[in-house]
Amino acid sequence: MREKRDNILLIGYGRYGEKIANFFDENEGNLYILETEEKNIQRARQNGWDKLFLIDIDNDDALLDILEKENFSYVFCATDDEEKNVYFTITLKSLKSNIKIISICESKESERKLKLAGALRVIDTMEGSANKIFHLIEKPAVMEAIEEILFTSDDIDIKEIEIPKNSFLEGKYIKDIDFKKDFNLILIGIIDKEQGDNFVFITKGINHKLDAEDILVIIGYNDDIKKFIKALKESRQR
Repeated sequence: MREKRDNILLIGYGRYGEKIANFFDENEGNLYILETEEKNIQRARQNGWDKLFLIDIDNDDALLDILEKENFSYVFCATDDEEKNVYFTITLKSLKSNIKIISICESKESERKLKLAGALRVIDTMEGSANKIFHLIEKPAVMEAIEEILFTSDDIDIKEIEIPKNSFLEGKYIKDIDFKKDFNLILIGIIDKEQGDNFVFITKGINHKLDAEDILVIIGYNDDIKKFIKALKESRQR
């Protein structure tokens, strides 16, 4: 994808798009950026990118004209609005059915829509963050870099949550609970009180029984974390 003969179209230069653009060598000259907002075009220009398109999101003719002028090997739909990513994926596929699209999403529903629309690859931003943490958390030397790498947005956080006594989690097994589906959270691991406060990564094959005072290490959006903590407390009172 990074050979000079490949032209890449990046749709969106927000918090995700800018990070993707940074992976490309600006001297290669193969990255084109399309935006619907003037402020993002200006920021891309200030950062040294010069192959820029500003279009109205409803202007399919302008989008088709861009696709016909340049032979793009891949298109990244990486706006900060996942509904826009769904819209662009559907529109691009309708204009050029053989185009290869990689798209960003933040929810299972959008992931399903993007795959149905024909996206070659769908990147779940929460899952991606969890995978990075999984590999980084074992290395103390890079722990200080986690916030810089993963949490440029205030919306996402890692939290340690102690399981209250008599809550709905006590006595359950990990495989009994779909944290992503039920709470929109990613479970990274557990600090098990019975095993001497050792941190245990949640990997395939582990079906740990949850006990009161075990500590869950989770990643998620702040609002979802708050809802989860509230649900734990309320279940204890029943």
